[in-house]
Amino acid sequence: MGDVISQALASLFTIQNFIFMNIGMFIGIIFGAIPGMNGNLAITVLLPFTFMLEPVPAILMLTAIFFGSNFGGSISAILINTPGTNAAAATLLDGYPLCRKGYPGKALNTALTASTVGGIISAC
Repeated sequence: MGDVISQALASLFTIQNFIFMNIGMFIGIIFGAIPGMNGNLAITVLLPFTFMLEPVPAILMLTAIFFGSNFGGSISAILINTPGTNAAAATLLDGYPLCRKGYPGKALNTALTASTVGGIISAC
């Protein structure tokens, strides 16, 4: 059992996988930050590009797009009072007033921390 887990972790933690996860996060944040676009649209548009990839990097990239778009939606919610995604609608209530008080960095860092912790908990 332990040998199987170590083999799975060795195939998961490769440089190629980390590169595709970072690309997916970047694309997801961009799609999420644009009001009217969301993670589902980004995955739909970029799905054909994953056909030439191996299965593990492709799924990791699509998952990273989804998680990145969840955070990206809070960027426009905090800065311009328009949620980029449905999940960022509640961010308007606290994030935008904090931005208006002169603390946009604090609001964005809080949203990033909450998105990261929530993503880690939901992945486990």
